[in-house]
Amino acid sequence: MVEAQGQEVALSPFRFAVAVGVFFANFNNALLWSTYAAVSPSAARFYNCSEFTINMVALVFQIVFIPFAYPAIYVLDTYGLRVSVLIGTWGVTLGGLVRWLGSILGPPETQVPFLFIGQTIAAIATPFAFNAPTKACAAWFGENERLTANTVMSLSIYGGTALALAIGPALVNSDPQNMNTLNLATFAIVFSTGLTSLLVFDKPAIAPSKSAQVDSLPFLHGLKQAVMNPQFIVIVAAYGMTAGSLDTYFTLISDYVTPFGYSEADSGIIGIITIISGVISSLLLGAILDRTKLHRLFLKLLTVVSFLGSLGFYFSASFTDRRVLLFASAAVTGIGGFALAPIALELGVECTYPVGEGTSAGLIQTAGQFFGVVVLLVSNALRASDGSLSDAMIWRIGVCGVVMLIVPLYTANNRRIDLETEQAQS
Repeated sequence: MVEAQGQEVALSPFRFAVAVGVFFANFNNALLWSTYAAVSPSAARFYNCSEFTINMVALVFQIVFIPFAYPAIYVLDTYGLRVSVLIGTWGVTLGGLVRWLGSILGPPETQVPFLFIGQTIAAIATPFAFNAPTKACAAWFGENERLTANTVMSLSIYGGTALALAIGPALVNSDPQNMNTLNLATFAIVFSTGLTSLLVFDKPAIAPSKSAQVDSLPFLHGLKQAVMNPQFIVIVAAYGMTAGSLDTYFTLISDYVTPFGYSEADSGIIGIITIISGVISSLLLGAILDRTKLHRLFLKLLTVVSFLGSLGFYFSASFTDRRVLLFASAAVTGIGGFALAPIALELGVECTYPVGEGTSAGLIQTAGQFFGVVVLLVSNALRASDGSLSDAMIWRIGVCGVVMLIVPLYTANNRRIDLETEQAQS
């Protein structure tokens, strides 16, 4: 424990339990969002619908997220972390239950409606949990561990996606009738891991840092200040397009490669390679940046890496004899895209401080969902008559290229870090 201008600062050991609860709240969101990503053809046969309809199941999350993001931001910054995470966790669990029961109890013609009802319930709950990592980091973690903690909690999204990509092909095994088993498995997972949400509380008795002792701006005042900040808008645009591109990549991963001779199992492997490489690089980079504070530099470098990954994926996905290049490009895509998310969320707080963390994170995450809708809809519009998505892959390269061009515009100071540095020196 140390003193900061007469006020105690201490790290609570319970912060790790809070991080676990926030981690699984977002993990479960991603699991329901990407359940059918690697088994789209089988899911379309089971539900007797088109693959576009199955893609829309994922798109529901992004469409619904946008109008419900603002109530979620208000709840998080007004009623606190615990209420927000509980809503996010158990709303998603209810959606998973409806989705599973609809696939086993109703007649075939009601299966698709119940699928979308369950997905919509889960989607409404999603922003309440999605915006929580940055708030949890600010309230519970010290200045030299915030980015690492944010990285771990934010990467839970891709952990859930990885599990979906792994268990989907394994449980379905190219047999559409096994879709019921997949729906049951996802519900069982989100229910059991959702119990960790009970470990989440608003803040410790003693603040972990000097900046955590400063009250955030009132909700509407903070919201106005954030949207009028041009540096924050650069972060919003860069994160939004990167997240939208990456979400589309995972949603269409089987559609990208199966028309060219790859299997659903191959698409699952590609997704898992992307996630594993992204998780490992993000954790390493988070630990480095917590100490070096070189957030702005790596924000710019990672957009170049992400662009190269999209380029390599395009030149290898159409050829089964370029499997090694395809897998390598998937790894580069993960490295470039994953680590950018927690960095952008932290920089969003830094350039708007003392705006509430829920407000800045919520606006940034909303941009990700908005661009996810745009990138996915354009990608589906570019689908060829034979089902291939070559033009859609070019479109994704273009999106990554635009991000690479706009991030040099970000030049803001790190207000929160500067405050803590001044305090440490005084």
